[in-house]
Amino acid sequence: MKKALIFILFILCLIVLLPSPVAARAGGSSGGSGGSGGSGGSSPTSGYVGGRSRDYYYDDAGYRHYYKSLMRRLFDSIVTLLFVFVSLGIMIWRKVRDWLTGRRKRALADTMPLDAETAARFENAFYQIETAWPSNDLSNVADLMTPHFQHQQQRILNRYQRHHKHNQLESIAIVSTELLLPEKPNRQDILVTAQMRDYFTDERQTATVNDQRREAAYIERFSEI
Repeated sequence: MKKALIFILFILCLIVLLPSPVAARAGGSSGGSGGSGGSGGSSPTSGYVGGRSRDYYYDDAGYRHYYKSLMRRLFDSIVTLLFVFVSLGIMIWRKVRDWLTGRRKRALADTMPLDAETAARFENAFYQIETAWPSNDLSNVADLMTPHFQHQQQRILNRYQRHHKHNQLESIAIVSTELLLPEKPNRQDILVTAQMRDYFTDERQTATVNDQRREAAYIERFSEI
């Protein structure tokens, strides 16, 4: 119902934004010439004045219709395109948000406790990778990740390094680990819930500024797969 309402509002807004002719009655009365003894109606015209086309014309009923200037038509087109792009952006963002929320809910619903051996292996790898993260270099923990995953994460850290930033992770503690179902061949997806203090320091800033950033950051809980 909500999606249908959004779609209907979207269509109505498009209709409202469509260019519409502006009409004005020519003369002061329906007679066309303004006087009580005037002639009947005014014939359509769109002649020239001073070698230049007039910006209006009359229809058979005597109404004056104005032509829209090029700038006005361009403005209307830009407004309409902006509305379309913004509306599509909002719809896409909502779709992505709903998908992520659904994935999170499915993950929470389809899990089972991790056995002690797997939990210990995972926690060891998790702590090592998170500890190495602030250095912007994952080469020392490369054996804990697939090459593809290491490449993805190192690209993020390289971007931080170019901007002289370090993502500091402190007070890291795992709260729980669960195995996602159904299990996949040769692979285990684990839902980890943990907590940490997460903030950025900048090499170009003073120690006082970076300390203020640390004090402003709180230890927060999060979940990820």
